[in-house]
Order: sequence, then structure tokens, then C-alpha cells
Amino acid sequence: MAKVKSKKSKYISYLLRIIVAAGALYLTFRGENLAKIANVLLGINFWIFAASLVTWFLSQVVFVARWCLLMRAQSIHIGFWPAFNLNLLGIFYNNCLPTAIGGDLVRAWYVTNHTDKKLEAALSVLVDRAIGLAGTVIMAFCCYWLIPVDRQKERLIFSFNLNLSQIWNEHKWILAAIGIAFVLSLLAFISNAKGRNLLRKAFRLVDEKGKIFLHKISNAIRIYCSKIFTLILALLLTFLCQSIFIFGMWLVGREIGIDVPMKYYFVFFPIAWVVGSLPISIGALGIWEGTLKLLFGKVAVGLDEQVLALASYHRILWLIGSLPGVVIHLLGAHLPKDFFVDRNKSID
Repeated sequence: MAKVKSKKSKYISYLLRIIVAAGALYLTFRGENLAKIANVLLGINFWIFAASLVTWFLSQVVFVARWCLLMRAQSIHIGFWPAFNLNLLGIFYNNCLPTAIGGDLVRAWYVTNHTDKKLEAALSVLVDRAIGLAGTVIMAFCCYWLIPVDRQKERLIFSFNLNLSQIWNEHKWILAAIGIAFVLSLLAFISNAKGRNLLRKAFRLVDEKGKIFLHKISNAIRIYCSKIFTLILALLLTFLCQSIFIFGMWLVGREIGIDVPMKYYFVFFPIAWVVGSLPISIGALGIWEGTLKLLFGKVAVGLDEQVLALASYHRILWLIGSLPGVVIHLLGAHLPKDFFVDRNKSID
């Protein structure tokens, strides 16, 4: 009976994420000319497409180099290509599966098979993500304030004067649905016997192994804090990683007629990625697109179809980049070479 309730809770979670994604897509593309968006996408020059794909690949190479740097700070030596395979598998889970298991959790889980320092390896994923988010926010902030814009009409002023009552009146049904969905998810977890058992086990685990766990965590954090140059280099690699990919998006934007200063690409895409990191949709479906439409709409007035084409291309590029993760999973390339040998020995 508990297993049946657990499956129901899991399906409810999937359903809610699908509903959020569908709602975000509807709000983003409502009233737009879908045929024109498709024509813009199909009209992209092949060499621009190839160049943007190369920039995506290079950005992931830099991303994995940053992660390897952080692991080596903890004396965890995993080859670059095994780490690259784990990254691609994580991207596949993030973008293609309607699951609550994010790509970072997948990386953190499988990287423990490559080393005896399991907790430190899993922590490296968390630190990697934290530095990535911090670098993304810093990049958007610095590019907005420090890069000048020559043309007055293309200067963007962010306004934080929010009319909450107006927002509620315009979107009250959507906001109410999100609130109800959150409450139902919480109630489903608490009312589920397996959910309650998980809470009990979590408290028991904290009570039994909390001191050892906290000691390892504090030691790992102390090592990171003692290696300031490593953290600075990781932050610089974040800037490089994001810049390479954003440059590819700028090439595509120019190709389809979004003639705005490059500065805004370096502001808007990081903001969209930070917003999309909230685990409320499937691979940030509808969230990336809606955020980019809202932001580019401030400086690319009258180019909604082109902006949505750019946002859709951004999605397509990530989906293409996710496909190798399927092959890696099927071939078991995310596991160490001796994984199955050691497992068979332990069974014998």
C-alpha cells in the first residue's frame, strides 16, 4: 500500500511540473505567430548553426575543467573524460526527463563510484553549482553596469516598482493554482507512509552520523577556503564558460535580425539561467523562453517572433547537447571501467 501511495505522489509531482511547463509555454507564446517563428528558425544559416553548436561544446569543456579543478582541490583525481561523461548525463536528466532528480544530483551520485572520497566528491558538485550561480549573477551585474551602450534608445532601465494588486488581478488563477499545487504536494508527502518514514530515517541518520558527516563537510569547506586562488580560477572559468556560449547565441541573434548590443546578451541569458534553475518545471521549459522574451522585449521592441525564435533555438541547442547523455547511459560510460567487475566479485 505504501508503494502505491509513493508512486501516486511521484506521478503528482511529475504532473505538477508538466502543468507549470505547459502554463509557462502558453503564456510565453500566446498570441504570437508560430509560423513566423518556425520560418525564422528554419532560415538560420548552416554555418551559424555549426558555430553555435561548437560554442556549446566548448563551454561544456570549460565547465568540466572547472569541476575537475574543484575535485582536485580535495585530492580527488578523476579523468577529464569520465567527468565529461557524467556532465553530459546530468544535462540529459535536466533537459529531457520529467523527473525531480536534477542533473546535479545525478552527477553527485555517480561520481561517488569513481573515488573512495564519496562525500567530498558529492560536495564538489554542490560547490561547482554554487560557484556557477555566483559567477552567472556577477557576470550579469557587471555587464549591465560596466559595459556602456552608445545608442540612448537601447539603454535599458530596470524598474522594481511592482504593483502587486495588479499582478494578482491579472494572474490570480495561475498564482492560486501554483499555491494549491504546492500545498497538495506537501500534504501528499506528509500523508504518505513512505514520506513519513523518510523523515524519521532522516532524523535518525542525522542523530547517528551527523557528527561524522558535519566533520567531513567542515573539513572539505575548510580546504576550499584555504585555496583562494583555486576558487578565483573556478570563478574565471565560469565567466569563460558562459561567455563562449553567449557569444554563440549572439551570432544567432544577429543572423535572425535581433540587432541589439552584445551587452544585453551577457545580461539577459545569465538572468534566464538563474531563473530557470528553480526546480518548478521540466528542464526550465517555458521559463527560459518567457524570461528571455520579457527581457529582450525591453530593447528589441517589435521583434517578439525573432526573440522567441532565439529562445527556442537556445532550447533546441541544449536538447541536441543532451542526446549524447542517452548513449552514455545506455553504454554505462558514466561508470568506472572496473565497476561491473568489482560488483560481480562482491556478489560472489
